[in-house]
This record gives sequence, C-alpha cells and structure tokens, in this order.
Amino acid sequence: MTSATSQNTTYDIIGDVHGHQEKLINLLQTLGYTKENNVWKQEGHKAVFVGDLIDKGPKAAEVLKTVKAMVDAGSAIMVIGNHELNWIQDAADHTADAVAFMDATEKHHSRRQLTEAFKYQIDGLIDLFNWLRNQPMYIDHSDLRVVHACWDEEAIATLKEAGIDRLDQKALEGYRDTYSNTYLAIDRVVAGCAHQFPSKLAYDPNYRSTRFRIKWWPEDRVSINSIEIQPAPAKVQLPEDQPPVFFGHYAMVGTPDVLGHNVAGLDYSAAYGGELVAYRHKPGQPLDRAHFVT
Repeated sequence: MTSATSQNTTYDIIGDVHGHQEKLINLLQTLGYTKENNVWKQEGHKAVFVGDLIDKGPKAAEVLKTVKAMVDAGSAIMVIGNHELNWIQDAADHTADAVAFMDATEKHHSRRQLTEAFKYQIDGLIDLFNWLRNQPMYIDHSDLRVVHACWDEEAIATLKEAGIDRLDQKALEGYRDTYSNTYLAIDRVVAGCAHQFPSKLAYDPNYRSTRFRIKWWPEDRVSINSIEIQPAPAKVQLPEDQPPVFFGHYAMVGTPDVLGHNVAGLDYSAAYGGELVAYRHKPGQPLDRAHFVT
C-alpha cells in the first residue's frame, strides 16, 4: 500500500500483540491515547500495528475489535502478520458455512479463543475475518515503511507488479500456488522466510524446498528469544536513503534498540511474558533508541 501521508502525523508503531489486550490498552494509555466512542485515539498521532494480533494470548477477539475500531476510525493502520495469513489460508474457503468456518478456524489451537468468544455471534467473527483480508501486507509511505517480517525490495516489487497488496482472492490463489513468485514473495514479506531448492529441481516433480527464517536487518544490537526459531543470516538490499522500515515477527529480547540507521524491530516477546513495545516516529527524525516506549 503506497500513499502520501502528512508530515504532521506522529506514528506510534506497535509490536506483535498476540491477543494480549491488557498489554495493548496499557501501552495505548502510556502513549497518551484516550478512548472516545469506543475508539482509542490521540490528536496528531496514528497507531501502526505490525501484525500478529491473534494467537498465543488469551484475548485475541478483544484485540481484533479494538484494532478494527481504530483502523475504521482513522486513528490506526496495520499490516497482517503470518498468524493472520495462516488463519486466512485455513478458513477463506468456508465463510459461507458457519460450522465449516469455525472448524477451519480451530485448526490452530490458539484460535479456539476466537471461536469461543464468538460462539453466539459467528457472523461477527466472519465479518472480522473478511475485514482482515482487506488489510495490507505492506505499507510503503513516503515517511515510513511497514511489514510484519521482512522488507525485501525484490519481493515487494513482485507483489506490486502483480497488483497484490492484501490477501484478496487473487493474492490467496497466488499464495496457494506453492513456489510461484507470488508465494515466495508473500512468504518473505509476511513470514520472513527464504527457500533453498534442490539443484535438480526441474527433474523432480515431487521436490520440496528447505524453508528457513532469515535474519535480514543490518546490525546485531538485540537477541532473538530462545523460544523462537533462530533465523539464518541473509543479505537483503535495503537502500539507506529510503524511509525507515518497521517490522515485528522475531520475538526479540533485551533493551529495545534500532537495528540499523533506518530499521527498527518492534516484537519484544509480548507473547512470551515480555513487554509490548512501541516506537514513536516523527517523519524526518532519525531513528533513535530513546524513541521506544514500553
């Protein structure tokens, strides 16, 4: 999603919430947001969610409703994460059949919290699901760029050339075409994964790639939570004259810090007992570790 934005807007980029509603509300209050007509807002500010709103935590339904209200009111924007992608992949074919939709949603045990919260309002959950499908996979503004996992210029260009920026039916069909350019681009941007293929790919119709998560940011200033899969180093071209990139996904630990002069990660293991972290970004201002908020 490419758009011009106001230089007068301050962005509060918020890490992976993973169903932790209390942590989200506490962070919004710390950032100075107040609730008006069921919407958290702050004059001159826009919250930016880096995806993975659902799974792992206890109140994903409340998180989804909170974020949707903010996005619909214009006080927030968001990108989807790999957990939203997985839900969409599992349940997109079943929105016309409530029972089948609930069964498909529960393919991941953490999503049973969603089905339980909406067991008497299944249409409400399907509406939230369809709303998520209309949220972007990347934000490419003149003053900030946002992805859930990896800003890869080639992958973003592939998606733009295909006219894909959200998980509509065209995008989902491309994603389901395993090893297509669309699948590989979405897997890189939303899940931070690379694929290593066997050398005799063309001669083996049953080939499978070796899929692994990559560590693509320039500087090693923080560590990855030992609970998570450890990413392999990878080179990703990230022009230094471009707007800053903000991402989540990697469950970092330690004192929040920038990961390059125009790169910052926001996932500091809120799903595993860590703090939910935000970065307060004013367009044109250099990134600085002092701008993290917990």
